[in-house]
Amino acid sequence: MLEKRKWPRFACLEPCDLLPVTNNAAKRPSRILNYCFNGLLLETDIPLGTGQYIKVDVQGNALGNKVTGIGKRVGLVRWCSTRPVQSSDCFEMGIEMLGGVSDEVLG
Repeated sequence: MLEKRKWPRFACLEPCDLLPVTNNAAKRPSRILNYCFNGLLLETDIPLGTGQYIKVDVQGNALGNKVTGIGKRVGLVRWCSTRPVQSSDCFEMGIEMLGGVSDEVLG
């Protein structure tokens, strides 16, 4: 089935820090698997609930991706699922970035 998306996605393996916006939450190392204008596909070792707000801090420079250096952004968890069996200790999350990821993605 062909996916219909408003914005194109770009693959990357960009390291980032994930901070759930909850009391006593700790920063977690994560990575961005792909991104588009208004969202990210994150891989992390903790599951988060749909509707939970997070802060994402991207400071790397892997492969010159346009997502690099966006700094800290706030996002909303849209879905969370376990990775395939070979990576069962990881979770994938679809994150809607509030305010978009980068205006440069469209250019």
